[in-house]
Amino acid sequence: MSNGVRVVRNRDLEPDWSVKQAKEPGFMRSLVTWVGGPEGYINTNPKQAVTSQRSAVGLMRMPSGNRQAGVHIHTVAEIYVILRGEVESFDGVGNTHRAGPLDCLYIPAGVPHGVRTVGDADMDLVWVHDAIEKAGISMYLDGPGPFPAEDEVRLISFADLTPDWGGYKAKEGGHLRWSANWVAGAASAVNHNPDAAVVNRRIALGVTVIAPGNSHVEHAHPHPETYIVARGQAILKQDGRNTQLGHLDAAHFPPGVPHALRNGGEEALYLLWVHELTAT
Repeated sequence: MSNGVRVVRNRDLEPDWSVKQAKEPGFMRSLVTWVGGPEGYINTNPKQAVTSQRSAVGLMRMPSGNRQAGVHIHTVAEIYVILRGEVESFDGVGNTHRAGPLDCLYIPAGVPHGVRTVGDADMDLVWVHDAIEKAGISMYLDGPGPFPAEDEVRLISFADLTPDWGGYKAKEGGHLRWSANWVAGAASAVNHNPDAAVVNRRIALGVTVIAPGNSHVEHAHPHPETYIVARGQAILKQDGRNTQLGHLDAAHFPPGVPHALRNGGEEALYLLWVHELTAT
């Protein structure tokens, strides 16, 4: 597409099963990447994914009855948004959180963490890194802990996010939509949920929900933005053409490029968005 806009189709992403014990029953899980680092950095789909110097965005699938292989540590902040199923997070000091669809787990850099499925449903979650991390540098820790950490895993419940209808023309027919965010940027960036969102100077992460028959108002950002279709069907108009985006397809927009997505289905369109706010 023109102006550097990229569409990454879920169907084109080959799942990766190479993380620790991922093929062993009890620890089974696969990863795909929509946005990842260059060669030598985390990116399970380097031929299809958008290459970024600022962040990584992908999907982890875990069948019911499985968990990550012990706790692990990243050098970057990692954020999980649950799309399907229910998980329990665990860490190296005995803390746990239950998270279901559209709940968020925020893991600061250096904090030991992991998740397991809860109940009989398979689990899908979006994972976001607030910077790119070299491949193989994350550490898996043996044993139950305790492991020292200066911070802890935080739960941002979707039920605690009040829908914000304050966007431009958001209450007008044709553009009916509301937004919320689990992670907000610096003071100069939009924060739809200042009482609940975690502040991160590198990225912002949230959701915009567009009613059937409605669309964004065309807009642009001074930073890159990635959309992921979490629920529903979207239509992207570029160069006079309509491009349909389905479940788990992604669209990436460079800074300053005008864009708008329309709800192309009969149900509410849930668009997860990631803003890359700084290069450091």
